[in-house]
Amino acid sequence: MIEFLKQGPVFMTNKRLRYGRFFKSNLLGSPTIVSMDPELNRYILVSEAKGLIPGYPQSMLEMLGEFNIAAVHCSAHKHLRGALLVLVHLTVIKDRLLPSIDSFMRSHLDNWEGKIVDIQHKTKEVSWKRNFLKKKNS
Repeated sequence: MIEFLKQGPVFMTNKRLRYGRFFKSNLLGSPTIVSMDPELNRYILVSEAKGLIPGYPQSMLEMLGEFNIAAVHCSAHKHLRGALLVLVHLTVIKDRLLPSIDSFMRSHLDNWEGKIVDIQHKTKEVSWKRNFLKKKNS
């Protein structure tokens, strides 16, 4: 698990080179079958639980919640997806969300000109500030 978190994509590439497109691993504390085959992954995702059901390790479900969009299947997934699509309709995104994100990001990008920036650090900083301001304004 620690190697997966440290290496990310390199870990997956090394596993694929060693074991092929399918392998068993213990990602995030749970035994996991990993498929790196695009055709099989597409089949699993579009078959809507007719055979193989995609899932997440228990530790991930505990972080995301057992009813997150990726954890529910079949008709529950369709209903949840439909409800979420209503919330993120194009006009809502265009009229409300994008102007807010644009203004927020511009306020943080202004002082980056001509500087060397640690993107990972800045991403964490911007994410923290966004969450803090969101809670403060609620």
